[in-house]
Amino acid sequence: MESIDALFLSYFEDVDRWSTDLPDTRTRATGSPARLVGRDDPNGATILARSARQAVTVDGRTLDQSRFFSLAAHGTTSEYRRYDTFSISHLSGKYYESLGARHGYRVRHVNVATRVDLERLSAEVTPRWLMVSSTFMTEPAHLLEALQHARRAFPGVPVCVGGLFLVEVEKSVAPRDWQRLLLSLRADVYAVTPLGEAAFLELLKHDSADVDPARLPGAWVKEGRTFVKSDAAEPGLPIDDHWVRWDELAQDGIYHTVHTRTARSCAFACAFCSYPANQGALTLSSPDTLRAELESMKRSGRVRSIVFTDDTFNVPMPRFVELVDVLKDFDFEWYSYFRSQFATEDVVARMVDSGCRGVFLGYESIDDVVLKNMRKAVNRKAYERGTELIVDAGLMTHANFIVGFPGDRPENADEILRFVDDFGVDTYHVTPWFCSPATPIFGEDQRERFGIEGKYLRWKHDTMTSEEALEIEDWSINRAKESVWTTDLGGRSFWTSVMLMANGLSRDDLRRATRAFGTRVGVDQPLAELEADPEFQWTRERLRAAAFPEPPDARLFQGPLPPEREGAPRRGEAGGEAGAGTATGSSPEPGSASGVSG
Repeated sequence: MESIDALFLSYFEDVDRWSTDLPDTRTRATGSPARLVGRDDPNGATILARSARQAVTVDGRTLDQSRFFSLAAHGTTSEYRRYDTFSISHLSGKYYESLGARHGYRVRHVNVATRVDLERLSAEVTPRWLMVSSTFMTEPAHLLEALQHARRAFPGVPVCVGGLFLVEVEKSVAPRDWQRLLLSLRADVYAVTPLGEAAFLELLKHDSADVDPARLPGAWVKEGRTFVKSDAAEPGLPIDDHWVRWDELAQDGIYHTVHTRTARSCAFACAFCSYPANQGALTLSSPDTLRAELESMKRSGRVRSIVFTDDTFNVPMPRFVELVDVLKDFDFEWYSYFRSQFATEDVVARMVDSGCRGVFLGYESIDDVVLKNMRKAVNRKAYERGTELIVDAGLMTHANFIVGFPGDRPENADEILRFVDDFGVDTYHVTPWFCSPATPIFGEDQRERFGIEGKYLRWKHDTMTSEEALEIEDWSINRAKESVWTTDLGGRSFWTSVMLMANGLSRDDLRRATRAFGTRVGVDQPLAELEADPEFQWTRERLRAAAFPEPPDARLFQGPLPPEREGAPRRGEAGGEAGAGTATGSSPEPGSASGVSG
């Protein structure tokens, strides 16, 4: 048993959400798989219901994209992690692993943890602290489930929860509901801040949550039956001093594709987005810092592909050119968010020469009225000009659209599909507007101006309702003629494309494999019929030829279970899995992973 200072979990998932893909029958959940939820379901706006509508069904079993690829390549869903975008090394966990090591602490980062992984980890490590990130969580119930299983696997270990999901929720609910949520989650400390480094380092000096709140900037600490927030000033660590030292990390925990950043927050203040407010002021690192980090990756020898999570990677443009020139000196391929209105022929050529293979184009809308309401500081003509340059250069492109923002009308959906087809965009996704109380559009003056009522995914305004937006989301699936629809809930849209290309597939390959999945969404197909389909057979052969590697920590998912931990609390017992309610129903979906609040 290895003693460590902290076990850092950056994502938790329920492997039995839809299908039984566990190798050991003792770990299977009881009950039947979740059914495919239709449009008439009263819970049709939930993450689970929408995810099911973006999945395929084989002999009555619902499969997301990674499990579909696993079935194609291996004849079983149990190898799904080879194709799961969450296998890409997460920035937050690697950042804190690196930060801890520089201060003399041993932090083990686990990219993806299921209840099975947690059981097996409990037989391998004894941590002084459990650190759980909420950034990739989708709903309070998702976070509650993660913490229940984490506490069960590591009884008595103090728990700290942080991450951008909680930062968003704190701004979105009433104080009373916020307190109810913190109490129901039953963690010891909540670092609800876009930074979190100071609280992280202070907690690691102690073996329990009995820490002076004044020493935990941005943290909520329990006092009796309530939580109080520390009023200590957030010092923040200089971004140019604190970057990930990849060659100093546990090398067997690094996937060949990694997330990193060169900035914190965003240069814009779009009306639909809470990200700048959640992350604080825009902070940019220098090109020299990027060079140092790339040198560290090179020394590590594990990294081949880089995903930049900067929300506005190519803004400001002069700095972006400097970053691209740094990347040109290394042999990495890279992917990023990209504001197409700033594209020039020279810049795009530099990107290709430096190893760029694909970009995420967050158009959100191509209607000039909606773009103005969104405060996107762009118009359709600028999008068209920039997109032509990017596509002509041969870069893989993914386009994301929001439907239902104030000013949007149902008939605009046809224009989205014409746009992606006319301009040769590789993949696209359409998602309903999420009316978060943490965004600028939720201000009282804006709600009155547009007639906005409701919030989250239950809203209406002068030009559309959330029900119409959800119908458009479903309608848009496979509706384009040339561009390929890709799921953001049954997969992770652009990040799935990155996963495929980083493992050797070409642009044409990824389009074909993505279409093989997408064209089966909404249809229950017998396995025998699927096996005989030429496109499924091609997908099998291509994925097998690529030989996707087993990602770090996937071994935890295999092999025998550890013996029961003596004295561990069980469901319904004190300290076990209580059926606590949550403070909110629907809640913000995670945005960019570029925050490192953990």
